[in-house]
Amino acid sequence: MPLPFLRSLRSRLLLLFAALAVGPLATVGLLDYARSRQIIRALIVAQTDTLARRAAASIGDRYAVVRSDILLISENAEVQQLFRELARGDSGAIRGARRAADNFLQEVWRLAGPSYYSAELTDARGVRLWSSGSDSSSPNVADGLLTINEPVRDLQSNRVVGMLALAPSATTLWPRDLFAPSFGRSGYGVVIDRSSNGVLLHSNLTMARMSAHELVGATWSDDSARISRGSGTLVYTVHDSVRIASYVSLDSPQWTVLSSTALDEFAEPFARAHRFDVVLLGVLIGVVALLFVIFIGRATRSLEELTRAAAAVGRGDLSPTLPSAGPDEVGTLSDAFADMTRRIRSMMREIETSRQLAVLGEFAAQLSHEVRNPLTSLKLDLQGLQRQVRSGTLPLSAEAPVASSLREVNRLDTVVRGVLELARQPGTGRPFGLDEVIDHSVAALRAQLEQRNVVVERQPNRASTYLIGDPELLSGMFMNLLLNAAEAQPRGGRVGVSLVTRRDDDGVSWVDVTIADDGPGVAADKRDDVFRLFYTSRHDGTGLGLPLALRTARDHGGRIACDAATDGFRGAAFIVSLPIPVS
Repeated sequence: MPLPFLRSLRSRLLLLFAALAVGPLATVGLLDYARSRQIIRALIVAQTDTLARRAAASIGDRYAVVRSDILLISENAEVQQLFRELARGDSGAIRGARRAADNFLQEVWRLAGPSYYSAELTDARGVRLWSSGSDSSSPNVADGLLTINEPVRDLQSNRVVGMLALAPSATTLWPRDLFAPSFGRSGYGVVIDRSSNGVLLHSNLTMARMSAHELVGATWSDDSARISRGSGTLVYTVHDSVRIASYVSLDSPQWTVLSSTALDEFAEPFARAHRFDVVLLGVLIGVVALLFVIFIGRATRSLEELTRAAAAVGRGDLSPTLPSAGPDEVGTLSDAFADMTRRIRSMMREIETSRQLAVLGEFAAQLSHEVRNPLTSLKLDLQGLQRQVRSGTLPLSAEAPVASSLREVNRLDTVVRGVLELARQPGTGRPFGLDEVIDHSVAALRAQLEQRNVVVERQPNRASTYLIGDPELLSGMFMNLLLNAAEAQPRGGRVGVSLVTRRDDDGVSWVDVTIADDGPGVAADKRDDVFRLFYTSRHDGTGLGLPLALRTARDHGGRIACDAATDGFRGAAFIVSLPIPVS
């Protein structure tokens, strides 16, 4: 059972519009927004990964050079000999070994010194054996410097015999353009020592003394195991700003190079554009929805009016108020409904006329016995009195009432004969030519028409039309219609007679005989009434002529209609449509 708000067609159409138009468009907008954010993230990840890998490769290469210098110093023969002599304790041998080691180290420092801030060699007890460069033992990390402490091992016993502290200069490990250009205004690069979780280098020097946890947040601790291996992506939040960073971790040293930028910096322009698109989409959906609602409102309003009209027809009102016809399907339906009601009205009138004719037939059978015989006697008596008046047997004063009574008796006799004709049962038909019947009808009335100054304009038929029926009855019908057309023009005029053959949608062939005049015509609201029994617009009419014509047309399987004249005529036109039998 449908929900109450879905019982009307309008509600269902609006729900269908929302489901098939508004819903999919909104879904597409949301999916497009999500896809745009994914694209932005992919773009940021790709760019930061490129920067991190490039920086990691540069740092790895430079650290390899530093590592080779460390090995050059710690594994040199003179330095190895010095530590062996120190282990033996021979003071003379120690002095000789120290001089040889000093000469070697001075030469090495002369060549490699520009790349380092300081260098210091100590024995196992921490006693300085040699140093060079700055006197400071702790370079300023904020200046991008750090001290690399490496143990010195005896190459023969692999025993730690001393310590070498080497502080590379700022440009040795960190080139000036290491993280330049960074990705975005909020982007930066950083090198983190995983062994101490300290920041070794930051493109913003004021943040160089931070810890990895302070810089990245809990993500660094939670993902420390994953970060220590290879490369990847981190997403973390700093001061309510979501950042995306790509990292590359080096195995030796235990450093991680990280390139980071804020997501909002790149997402916001897209978000603004997306908000504009969403607003534009919303406006378009609103406009389309408004137009759809207006259209559906008009369409369903017309359907509602048609529904009310159908209900009115069901109650017996055959002239309901219908919506105005338009060019669309609803307009076509309204036209069809109006045509249907017209046909129903016509059928009801025909049924009523047929019923009246049936009743009248029974009445006429009795009338012929009960009225016509006494009426004939009255007519004979009145005619005898009229002869007596003319012969002088009766006074002349009796002539006027006798003549008036005789006219009324003749009129009553005419009515009785017409009623008897309506009650007549149709006989068997025979083939005949319709043109000959019409020509005979015109010829029979030629004298009366000429007396009224009426000219008959007979349009020639292209081919002879043959029907099956009673030609005498059809001739009487055409004579009746011709006389009506002549009487509509008391001062004379024209009467047009034309024949047109056609084929309807069902494949039935018809011939339309049109009799038109130049009289005053028949009002549109009276064109159906003229076929009712005893309806007449003339004071001396009986109202039987057109019902007789309708009866004759129906007896031949046809119909008759009244319309406005065309083809140069200005009055009324009576169209008799008769079926043409299949040959």
